[in-house]
Amino acid sequence: MASDAVTLIMNDHRVMEQLFDRLRAGAGDRQLLLDEIAARLTAHSHAEELQVYPSLPAGEAHHGADEHHEAERMLHDLQRMGPDDEGFPDRLDEFIATVGRHVEEEETTFLPSLRDAVDLAGLIEMGAAFEQVRLQELAVAGISVS
Repeated sequence: MASDAVTLIMNDHRVMEQLFDRLRAGAGDRQLLLDEIAARLTAHSHAEELQVYPSLPAGEAHHGADEHHEAERMLHDLQRMGPDDEGFPDRLDEFIATVGRHVEEEETTFLPSLRDAVDLAGLIEMGAAFEQVRLQELAVAGISVS
């Protein structure tokens, strides 16, 4: 089911927040959760950078991409560290806070501006392109999405 880019991006944010909650709670296999978060974060970031950010002013697109890369670096550090490492909880909190700031900025500044600048048909077309890239990347990572 197609949807507009803003809705799809926000839906991804909510999924990530749920995964963060599960990871913090120690629910399930924490390494598998980290791997799923990595796959979803990478797919989301690449889809935004390829299909949404080109519609933004260059400075905003560059800033968003920098934030994605920083979050991915932090996540890779967590994966290398492992959930049982003594420093893991603090690093996890830093990572989640970094992603949280990015999400808040997107949802309060970037996405409302995008919604104002692009008509609904354009947002739906952008959403379809975003979703195609995201789902392809998730499939490569072995994550099935219903």
